[in-house]
Amino acid sequence: MPSMTDVYSTASTKPRRSLRQIINDNIGFLFILPALILFLVFGLYTVVFAIALSFFRWNGFGSFSILPPACELPECAFVGLKNFQDFLYANPTESQFFWQAFQNNIIIAIAVTVGTILIALPLALALNRALRGQTIYRTLMLLPMVTTGIAVFYVWSFIYEPDGSLNAILQTVGLEALRARQGWLGQPDTALAALIVVMIWGAVPFAMILYLAGLQTIEKDLFDAAAIDGANAWQVVWRIVWPLLRPITVIIVITSFNSSIQGYEQVYLMTNGGPAGHTEVVGLQIFNYGFGDQRQLGMASAMSWTLFVLAFIVAMANLRFFRSQT
Repeated sequence: MPSMTDVYSTASTKPRRSLRQIINDNIGFLFILPALILFLVFGLYTVVFAIALSFFRWNGFGSFSILPPACELPECAFVGLKNFQDFLYANPTESQFFWQAFQNNIIIAIAVTVGTILIALPLALALNRALRGQTIYRTLMLLPMVTTGIAVFYVWSFIYEPDGSLNAILQTVGLEALRARQGWLGQPDTALAALIVVMIWGAVPFAMILYLAGLQTIEKDLFDAAAIDGANAWQVVWRIVWPLLRPITVIIVITSFNSSIQGYEQVYLMTNGGPAGHTEVVGLQIFNYGFGDQRQLGMASAMSWTLFVLAFIVAMANLRFFRSQT
Protein backbone atom coordinates (compact mmCIF):
# COMPACT_ATOMS: atom_id res chain seq x y z
CA MET A 1 0.00 0.00 0.00
CA PRO A 2 1.57 3.32 -1.02
CA SER A 3 2.31 5.79 1.73
CA MET A 4 1.15 9.41 1.79
CA THR A 5 4.66 10.48 0.86
CA ASP A 6 4.52 8.44 -2.33
CA VAL A 7 1.14 9.97 -3.21
CA TYR A 8 2.38 13.52 -2.71
CA SER A 9 5.56 12.81 -4.65
CA THR A 10 3.55 11.35 -7.54
CA ALA A 11 1.24 14.37 -7.62
CA SER A 12 4.14 16.78 -7.50
CA THR A 13 5.91 15.06 -10.38
CA LYS A 14 2.77 15.16 -12.59
CA PRO A 15 3.59 17.47 -15.52
CA ARG A 16 1.67 20.71 -15.60
CA ARG A 17 -0.20 21.52 -18.79
CA SER A 18 0.99 24.48 -20.76
CA LEU A 19 -1.23 27.30 -21.96
CA ARG A 20 -1.13 25.91 -25.51
CA GLN A 21 -2.33 22.51 -24.29
CA ILE A 22 -5.19 24.09 -22.36
CA ILE A 23 -6.25 26.04 -25.45
CA ASN A 24 -6.03 22.96 -27.66
CA ASP A 25 -8.15 20.95 -25.22
CA ASN A 26 -10.84 23.65 -25.13
CA ILE A 27 -10.66 24.85 -28.71
CA GLY A 28 -14.23 23.66 -29.34
CA PHE A 29 -15.61 26.17 -26.85
CA LEU A 30 -13.90 28.99 -28.73
CA PHE A 31 -15.75 28.03 -31.92
CA ILE A 32 -19.17 28.12 -30.22
CA LEU A 33 -18.37 31.29 -28.25
CA PRO A 34 -19.69 33.72 -30.94
CA ALA A 35 -22.96 31.82 -31.20
CA LEU A 36 -23.21 31.70 -27.41
CA ILE A 37 -22.70 35.46 -27.14
CA LEU A 38 -25.35 36.08 -29.82
CA PHE A 39 -27.78 33.82 -27.97
CA LEU A 40 -27.17 35.55 -24.64
CA VAL A 41 -27.62 39.01 -26.18
CA PHE A 42 -30.46 38.43 -28.64
CA GLY A 43 -32.04 35.29 -27.17
CA LEU A 44 -31.83 34.98 -23.41
CA TYR A 45 -31.88 38.71 -22.75
CA THR A 46 -34.97 39.28 -24.90
CA VAL A 47 -36.78 36.40 -23.18
CA VAL A 48 -36.01 37.80 -19.73
CA PHE A 49 -36.91 41.29 -20.94
CA ALA A 50 -40.29 40.09 -22.27
CA ILE A 51 -41.08 38.27 -19.01
CA ALA A 52 -40.25 41.35 -16.95
CA LEU A 53 -42.18 43.61 -19.32
CA SER A 54 -45.39 41.59 -18.89
CA PHE A 55 -45.64 42.86 -15.29
CA PHE A 56 -45.54 46.54 -16.31
CA ARG A 57 -47.72 49.03 -18.13
CA TRP A 58 -45.47 50.74 -20.64
CA ASN A 59 -46.37 52.54 -23.85
CA GLY A 60 -42.91 52.20 -25.37
CA PHE A 61 -41.77 55.75 -24.68
CA GLY A 62 -39.01 56.55 -22.24
CA SER A 63 -36.55 54.06 -20.81
CA PHE A 64 -37.18 50.58 -19.45
CA SER A 65 -34.78 48.12 -17.84
CA ILE A 66 -35.13 44.59 -16.52
CA LEU A 67 -33.10 45.64 -13.48
CA PRO A 68 -34.76 47.58 -10.63
CA PRO A 69 -35.79 50.29 -10.78
CA ALA A 70 -37.27 49.32 -14.14
CA CYS A 71 -38.69 52.76 -14.85
CA GLU A 72 -39.44 56.01 -13.09
CA LEU A 73 -41.67 57.66 -15.69
CA PRO A 74 -45.43 58.39 -15.84
CA GLU A 75 -45.66 56.26 -19.00
CA CYS A 76 -44.40 53.18 -17.15
CA ALA A 77 -45.67 51.57 -13.96
CA PHE A 78 -45.40 48.20 -12.24
CA VAL A 79 -48.83 46.50 -12.21
CA GLY A 80 -47.94 42.92 -11.27
CA LEU A 81 -50.43 40.40 -12.65
CA LYS A 82 -52.97 43.02 -13.69
CA ASN A 83 -52.10 42.69 -17.39
CA PHE A 84 -52.89 38.98 -17.27
CA GLN A 85 -56.03 39.50 -15.22
CA ASP A 86 -57.42 42.19 -17.53
CA PHE A 87 -57.45 40.20 -20.76
CA LEU A 88 -58.21 36.84 -19.11
CA TYR A 89 -61.22 37.80 -16.98
CA ALA A 90 -61.07 41.11 -15.07
CA ASN A 91 -61.74 43.56 -17.92
CA PRO A 92 -64.98 42.51 -19.67
CA THR A 93 -64.15 44.20 -22.98
CA GLU A 94 -60.55 42.99 -23.26
CA SER A 95 -61.33 39.47 -22.03
CA GLN A 96 -64.24 39.11 -24.47
CA PHE A 97 -62.06 40.15 -27.41
CA PHE A 98 -59.24 37.86 -26.27
CA TRP A 99 -61.35 34.72 -25.86
CA GLN A 100 -63.20 35.37 -29.12
CA ALA A 101 -59.85 35.70 -30.87
CA PHE A 102 -58.55 32.54 -29.20
CA GLN A 103 -61.69 30.69 -30.29
CA ASN A 104 -60.96 31.76 -33.86
CA ASN A 105 -57.40 30.48 -33.40
CA ILE A 106 -58.68 27.06 -32.33
CA ILE A 107 -61.15 26.90 -35.24
CA ILE A 108 -58.38 27.83 -37.69
CA ALA A 109 -55.93 25.35 -36.15
CA ILE A 110 -58.35 22.41 -36.33
CA ALA A 111 -59.66 23.22 -39.81
CA VAL A 112 -56.22 23.89 -41.31
CA THR A 113 -54.67 20.79 -39.75
CA VAL A 114 -57.44 18.42 -40.84
CA GLY A 115 -57.76 20.01 -44.29
CA THR A 116 -54.02 19.89 -44.87
CA ILE A 117 -53.78 16.18 -44.02
CA LEU A 118 -56.85 15.25 -46.10
CA ILE A 119 -55.42 17.02 -49.16
CA ALA A 120 -51.67 16.44 -48.76
CA LEU A 121 -51.81 12.65 -48.29
CA PRO A 122 -53.82 11.88 -51.47
CA LEU A 123 -51.59 14.25 -53.45
CA ALA A 124 -48.47 12.53 -52.11
CA LEU A 125 -49.93 9.13 -52.99
CA ALA A 126 -50.65 10.33 -56.52
CA LEU A 127 -47.22 11.90 -57.02
CA ASN A 128 -45.50 8.81 -55.64
CA ARG A 129 -46.67 6.79 -58.62
CA ALA A 130 -44.44 6.57 -61.68
CA LEU A 131 -46.40 8.81 -64.04
CA ARG A 132 -45.35 10.68 -67.15
CA GLY A 133 -44.65 14.31 -66.32
CA GLN A 134 -44.22 13.58 -62.63
CA THR A 135 -41.57 16.31 -62.24
CA ILE A 136 -43.90 18.93 -63.72
CA TYR A 137 -46.72 17.93 -61.38
CA ARG A 138 -44.45 18.10 -58.34
CA THR A 139 -43.20 21.54 -59.36
CA LEU A 140 -46.75 22.86 -59.75
CA MET A 141 -47.72 21.47 -56.35
CA LEU A 142 -44.80 23.28 -54.73
CA LEU A 143 -45.64 26.71 -56.16
CA PRO A 144 -47.58 27.87 -53.06
CA MET A 145 -44.48 27.13 -50.98
CA VAL A 146 -42.00 29.12 -53.08
CA THR A 147 -44.08 32.13 -54.07
CA THR A 148 -43.93 35.36 -52.10
CA GLY A 149 -46.44 35.28 -49.26
CA ILE A 150 -47.52 38.94 -49.41
CA ALA A 151 -48.14 38.83 -53.16
CA VAL A 152 -50.14 35.59 -52.81
CA PHE A 153 -52.33 37.05 -50.06
CA TYR A 154 -53.13 40.10 -52.17
CA VAL A 155 -54.00 37.86 -55.13
CA TRP A 156 -56.37 35.86 -52.94
CA SER A 157 -57.88 39.09 -51.64
CA PHE A 158 -58.63 40.11 -55.22
CA ILE A 159 -60.18 36.69 -55.91
CA TYR A 160 -62.49 37.16 -52.93
CA GLU A 161 -63.59 40.71 -53.91
CA PRO A 162 -67.27 41.36 -54.80
CA ASP A 163 -66.24 41.64 -58.46
CA GLY A 164 -63.43 39.12 -58.11
CA SER A 165 -62.74 35.85 -59.87
CA LEU A 166 -64.68 33.59 -57.48
CA ASN A 167 -67.96 35.48 -57.83
CA ALA A 168 -67.43 35.71 -61.58
CA ILE A 169 -66.96 31.95 -61.88
CA LEU A 170 -70.07 31.25 -59.80
CA GLN A 171 -72.08 33.58 -61.99
CA THR A 172 -70.71 31.97 -65.15
CA VAL A 173 -71.67 28.42 -64.10
CA GLY A 174 -75.17 29.46 -63.05
CA LEU A 175 -74.59 29.54 -59.28
CA GLU A 176 -75.19 33.25 -58.85
CA ALA A 177 -77.19 32.59 -55.66
CA LEU A 178 -73.96 31.50 -53.94
CA ARG A 179 -72.13 34.73 -54.70
CA ALA A 180 -70.94 36.83 -51.76
CA ARG A 181 -72.40 40.26 -52.50
CA GLN A 182 -70.01 42.08 -50.15
CA GLY A 183 -67.05 39.88 -50.99
CA TRP A 184 -66.02 36.65 -49.34
CA LEU A 185 -63.79 38.51 -46.89
CA GLY A 186 -66.38 41.21 -46.22
CA GLN A 187 -69.22 39.02 -44.94
CA PRO A 188 -69.11 37.71 -41.34
CA ASP A 189 -70.42 34.26 -42.31
CA THR A 190 -67.78 33.63 -45.01
CA ALA A 191 -64.68 35.61 -43.96
CA LEU A 192 -63.15 33.05 -41.60
CA ALA A 193 -63.80 30.13 -43.97
CA ALA A 194 -62.22 32.06 -46.84
CA LEU A 195 -59.10 32.67 -44.76
CA ILE A 196 -58.91 28.98 -43.80
CA VAL A 197 -58.94 28.01 -47.49
CA VAL A 198 -55.93 30.25 -48.15
CA MET A 199 -54.07 28.83 -45.13
CA ILE A 200 -54.70 25.25 -46.23
CA TRP A 201 -53.56 26.12 -49.76
CA GLY A 202 -50.29 27.42 -48.32
CA ALA A 203 -49.75 24.55 -45.85
CA VAL A 204 -50.39 21.60 -48.19
CA PRO A 205 -47.03 21.68 -50.09
CA PHE A 206 -44.89 21.26 -46.95
CA ALA A 207 -47.06 18.42 -45.65
CA MET A 208 -47.07 16.80 -49.09
CA ILE A 209 -43.26 16.82 -49.19
CA LEU A 210 -43.09 15.09 -45.82
CA TYR A 211 -45.63 12.47 -46.85
CA LEU A 212 -43.89 11.92 -50.17
CA ALA A 213 -40.55 11.40 -48.41
CA GLY A 214 -42.21 8.94 -46.04
CA LEU A 215 -43.86 7.01 -48.89
CA GLN A 216 -40.52 6.53 -50.62
CA THR A 217 -39.12 4.81 -47.50
CA ILE A 218 -41.85 2.14 -47.44
CA GLU A 219 -40.68 -1.21 -48.79
CA LYS A 220 -42.39 -2.21 -52.02
CA ASP A 221 -42.57 -5.79 -50.76
CA LEU A 222 -45.36 -4.72 -48.43
CA PHE A 223 -47.48 -3.51 -51.35
CA ASP A 224 -46.72 -6.68 -53.32
CA ALA A 225 -47.75 -8.84 -50.37
CA ALA A 226 -50.96 -6.86 -49.96
CA ALA A 227 -51.76 -7.29 -53.65
CA ILE A 228 -51.22 -11.05 -53.39
CA ASP A 229 -53.59 -11.15 -50.40
CA GLY A 230 -56.24 -9.38 -52.48
CA ALA A 231 -56.23 -6.02 -50.66
CA ASN A 232 -57.78 -3.14 -52.55
CA ALA A 233 -56.34 0.40 -52.77
CA TRP A 234 -58.28 1.69 -49.75
CA GLN A 235 -57.17 -1.24 -47.58
CA VAL A 236 -53.56 -0.70 -48.57
CA VAL A 237 -53.73 2.95 -47.61
CA TRP A 238 -55.60 2.36 -44.34
CA ARG A 239 -53.76 -0.79 -43.17
CA ILE A 240 -50.23 -0.16 -44.45
CA VAL A 241 -49.56 3.40 -45.55
CA TRP A 242 -51.38 5.33 -42.81
CA PRO A 243 -49.83 3.46 -39.82
CA LEU A 244 -46.33 3.77 -41.27
CA LEU A 245 -46.83 7.51 -41.92
CA ARG A 246 -48.17 8.21 -38.45
CA PRO A 247 -44.89 9.74 -37.13
CA ILE A 248 -44.93 12.18 -40.06
CA THR A 249 -48.57 12.97 -39.30
CA VAL A 250 -47.56 13.84 -35.72
CA ILE A 251 -45.02 16.36 -37.05
CA ILE A 252 -47.60 17.88 -39.42
CA VAL A 253 -50.23 18.16 -36.69
CA ILE A 254 -47.90 19.82 -34.19
CA THR A 255 -46.37 22.28 -36.66
CA SER A 256 -49.75 23.12 -38.21
CA PHE A 257 -51.39 23.64 -34.82
CA ASN A 258 -48.62 25.87 -33.52
CA SER A 259 -48.36 27.96 -36.69
CA SER A 260 -52.15 28.38 -36.82
CA ILE A 261 -52.39 29.42 -33.17
CA GLN A 262 -49.42 31.78 -33.18
CA GLY A 263 -49.60 33.13 -36.75
CA TYR A 264 -51.44 36.27 -37.82
CA GLU A 265 -49.82 37.45 -41.06
CA GLN A 266 -52.59 36.25 -43.38
CA VAL A 267 -55.26 37.79 -41.17
CA TYR A 268 -53.40 41.10 -40.94
CA LEU A 269 -52.88 41.39 -44.69
CA MET A 270 -56.27 40.12 -45.88
CA THR A 271 -58.85 41.24 -43.29
CA ASN A 272 -57.04 42.95 -40.39
CA GLY A 273 -59.41 41.08 -38.08
CA GLY A 274 -62.62 42.17 -39.80
CA PRO A 275 -65.43 42.24 -40.47
CA ALA A 276 -66.39 43.24 -36.91
CA GLY A 277 -63.74 41.00 -35.35
CA HIS A 278 -64.99 37.77 -36.98
CA THR A 279 -61.46 36.91 -38.15
CA GLU A 280 -59.59 38.39 -35.18
CA VAL A 281 -56.80 36.20 -33.78
CA VAL A 282 -54.64 36.55 -30.68
CA GLY A 283 -51.47 37.19 -32.68
CA LEU A 284 -53.09 40.19 -34.34
CA GLN A 285 -54.19 41.53 -30.95
CA ILE A 286 -50.61 41.22 -29.70
CA PHE A 287 -49.38 43.10 -32.78
CA ASN A 288 -51.92 45.88 -32.23
CA TYR A 289 -50.99 46.24 -28.55
CA GLY A 290 -47.31 46.30 -29.40
CA PHE A 291 -47.29 48.51 -32.51
CA GLY A 292 -50.81 49.86 -32.97
CA ASP A 293 -52.62 52.89 -31.63
CA GLN A 294 -53.26 51.29 -28.20
CA ARG A 295 -49.51 50.88 -27.63
CA GLN A 296 -49.29 48.84 -24.43
CA LEU A 297 -46.17 46.71 -24.64
CA GLY A 298 -46.75 45.16 -21.23
CA MET A 299 -50.16 43.86 -22.31
CA ALA A 300 -48.67 42.58 -25.58
CA SER A 301 -45.94 40.73 -23.69
CA ALA A 302 -48.42 39.20 -21.25
CA MET A 303 -50.61 38.00 -24.13
CA SER A 304 -47.57 36.59 -25.91
CA TRP A 305 -46.54 34.45 -22.97
CA THR A 306 -50.10 33.30 -22.38
CA LEU A 307 -50.40 32.30 -26.03
CA PHE A 308 -47.06 30.50 -25.81
CA VAL A 309 -48.21 28.48 -22.79
CA LEU A 310 -51.53 27.60 -24.46
CA ALA A 311 -49.76 26.56 -27.68
CA PHE A 312 -47.30 24.45 -25.69
CA ILE A 313 -50.13 22.69 -23.84
CA VAL A 314 -51.95 21.97 -27.10
CA ALA A 315 -48.75 20.64 -28.71
CA MET A 316 -48.02 18.34 -25.74
CA ALA A 317 -51.63 17.09 -25.77
CA ASN A 318 -51.37 16.28 -29.47
CA LEU A 319 -48.05 14.53 -28.98
CA ARG A 320 -49.39 12.48 -26.08
CA PHE A 321 -52.51 11.52 -28.03
CA PHE A 322 -50.57 10.30 -31.06
CA ARG A 323 -48.08 8.44 -28.90
CA SER A 324 -50.95 6.58 -27.25
CA GLN A 325 -52.17 5.53 -30.70
CA THR A 326 -48.84 3.97 -31.71
